[in-house]
Amino acid sequence: MKPLLDPCTHNKKTEATLKSVHSLLFLRRQNSPAERQWWFPGGRIRKGETFEEALYREVKEETGLEVIKSELINVYSRIFNERHDITIAYHCNCKGDKIILNNEHSEYKHFKSLPESIHPYLIQVIQDLRKKRNK
Repeated sequence: MKPLLDPCTHNKKTEATLKSVHSLLFLRRQNSPAERQWWFPGGRIRKGETFEEALYREVKEETGLEVIKSELINVYSRIFNERHDITIAYHCNCKGDKIILNNEHSEYKHFKSLPESIHPYLIQVIQDLRKKRNK
């Protein structure tokens, strides 16, 4: 019997919560995992990149925005049917406000309150961000 998770399918990823006047930016994913769900910008860390380099690159590729400041939120282990991700989440401030999506996402929206059916993995990030802000 094949194991549910292959030990070679761990992905190291960065993810960004992007602040915009009392709201957070969400992107609707077009790819698995979490296809058609609202998610934060982010993606895989390339060989030789630092966490921050990957974060800045992924945000730029997926939104067209330039990160000018980032703050670590936490590190998460996320298990999907397709793979197991280790995600390093940051809260970011960006230069500019014009969003240019790449082909990984179908739309974007700034939410002042959480979107319906938000994935529990994202709720954990937001809760951790709020804890950091209240210290």
